[in-house]
Amino acid sequence: MSQNKSVKVVIAGEKRVGKSSLVHRFIHEKFPLKDLYSTVGFDFTVKSIPLENGDIIDVHLFDFGGEPRFQMIFPQYASDCDGLILAFDPSREQTFTALHEWIRVYGREKESINFLVSTKADLGVSISPVDINEFRNQYNIDEYFTTSAITGKNTQELLHRLVIRILAKQKS
Repeated sequence: MSQNKSVKVVIAGEKRVGKSSLVHRFIHEKFPLKDLYSTVGFDFTVKSIPLENGDIIDVHLFDFGGEPRFQMIFPQYASDCDGLILAFDPSREQTFTALHEWIRVYGREKESINFLVSTKADLGVSISPVDINEFRNQYNIDEYFTTSAITGKNTQELLHRLVIRILAKQKS
């Protein structure tokens, strides 16, 4: 017998790294045809994901604006989340460096499932694998994905894998 469950996932990172485009790709499985505006505060949406065992998982996605002023409200909304996606634009190294501050403000990296996500893989630029691994080790990052909302690379796989990891953690 199938059952419905829900998980809460927060996506954070600097402005213009592609968080909203990634969420749009999660939900609609296509790239937004018109430019998205910078998120003010946060946006909330839900995506239902069917699992192989027949369960339906409702993923509550909170897409946070990337401006520093939104970091003040971030802990309030992220305090009970099951999963964290830290997103950066590989063509702008400062967006990767800024994730140190986002995770410091978050402060729950040992309690949630955490994924590091390089957006805009279609640009062909990347941060050093050594820097990625150091960040992952320093902050308890469970997995790393390179994605592209334009091409769809790894977008659905990322969300599905995150849900599977969250459910496994909840069972243990």
